[in-house]
Amino acid sequence: MKQIAYVAGVVALMLLSACGNVNESVEKMIPSDATGVVSIDVPAILKKAQMSDDGRIVVPADLSEVIDANDAAPLCQALTDLPVLGINTEAKAYAYFSDGTFASALLVPLSDEAAARKTIAARVGAEFTELDQLSCLANRDNFFAVHDGVLLAARVGKAAEAEKLAKAARTLYDRKGHSILEVDQAKDCLDAKGDINAWFKMAGLKALLKRNKSYREAAQRLPLIEVFTESDIDAVTCSINLTEQDAQVTTKFLVADGSDYLKLMNTIIAQPDAAVLNVIPSSMDYVLAMSVKGGQLVQLPQIEQLLALFGKLPHIGRLDLKGMLSTIDGPVAVALAPDPYLQGEWNAVIAARSTQPGNALQTISSFAQSMGQAPELYGNEYVYQYENKMIKVGMNGQVIYLTMLNYEATESNAAADDALSSLFASTPLSLAVKTHVGQSQGRFTFGLTDHVNGHGTYVPAEGEASPTRALLKTLCAIRPAAAYDDMIDPGEDSSDNDFLPEGVKLHPVR
Repeated sequence: MKQIAYVAGVVALMLLSACGNVNESVEKMIPSDATGVVSIDVPAILKKAQMSDDGRIVVPADLSEVIDANDAAPLCQALTDLPVLGINTEAKAYAYFSDGTFASALLVPLSDEAAARKTIAARVGAEFTELDQLSCLANRDNFFAVHDGVLLAARVGKAAEAEKLAKAARTLYDRKGHSILEVDQAKDCLDAKGDINAWFKMAGLKALLKRNKSYREAAQRLPLIEVFTESDIDAVTCSINLTEQDAQVTTKFLVADGSDYLKLMNTIIAQPDAAVLNVIPSSMDYVLAMSVKGGQLVQLPQIEQLLALFGKLPHIGRLDLKGMLSTIDGPVAVALAPDPYLQGEWNAVIAARSTQPGNALQTISSFAQSMGQAPELYGNEYVYQYENKMIKVGMNGQVIYLTMLNYEATESNAAADDALSSLFASTPLSLAVKTHVGQSQGRFTFGLTDHVNGHGTYVPAEGEASPTRALLKTLCAIRPAAAYDDMIDPGEDSSDNDFLPEGVKLHPVR
């Protein structure tokens, strides 16, 4: 019996060693100048999502239903092909991003190269050819290579001939250049415990975000985002650990002591407070809050420029926004939920803790009346009508708020949720997002616990087979961006200001 146990132990060690060698071999293909890298523990995720059966990959019926309803999404296509892609289910997969030939690339160890070529050829509608002793397929801005037991699936950063792309791929497979393992920050992240680990240089993350239309629009409307993206943070790491109950997310900004970012955060961050949740209906799908000192906030270049832009607008330019913002001492919260009746419309709540809520409320009322909008006064709320929305402006203790809803809010407020109140009361930056898949509703919450460390939790809806599978279903249900979304490609000759209204320019946070 002891001999059997000994042999089993030796076999287990051999298998672990073999998987470790495969992982390290693939990591050596990632170039050292990559701006970001992600490791994906495929065997752990397949097991936790209950998608592994005797070494075979299976797609459960509930996940398949979501995939079929969103088959245009890249993730859905990947999961559809997964069972016949011939991947090595005992090794990790990796993704990296760079400013080189391949803007982004996925590296997947294979157990069946022929199956991979067949599946990809069928998906793309083209055949593999031999280039530079590699089996390659180039299609528009996508490039695939299968060689040495590894699939390379890349998006091309700059247009190039297939031969040139094959040459660049050959360099990766030869593993003769400097690899990401020589970058200590990235290596430490890849070696960390986590089902998914990610490391991004802030400059690389910023470049990725700028390709996204939604981010560009958000940055214009919420310039506080640039406190992070335009700062001297060196890099950011993220680790996701999947458990039987939830998914735990840990983030960290890698930043030097005495950096401008830390000085800025020490200047503008105020004490968190959950009081803003008292005026936010529990039905809101998105709630974001950041605790700030208004007097210091209005001195930031981004806020000054935003206020200057509003000052040039007809009518609203007469509103003393700077004076109102200066009274904030605590959280500024924004809550949103899609209008269930009008596509593209949103119900919204804006709330802030003010040192002078009464004065701020009077300023808004006086401005509205000067515009011919005499409000109705109900209790301590001023009520206005705007299209299909009822706008209410009021105060609750030290909190001033504005609600824009197409219904009379009768449900409980978000403060009734003890877990949410605890989060918003203890973290200077807090986020809560409800996820919807069919009739199921999960929730993701995140808080920046200090200036550099953050922690989040994803909890699936009750009745889900596993949090991992529920998370995959949620990601699959996200509609892909429109084809024109990233047509604006910020290049060397473009700047942040290219995406702003005429006459408005932003400068990096210092």
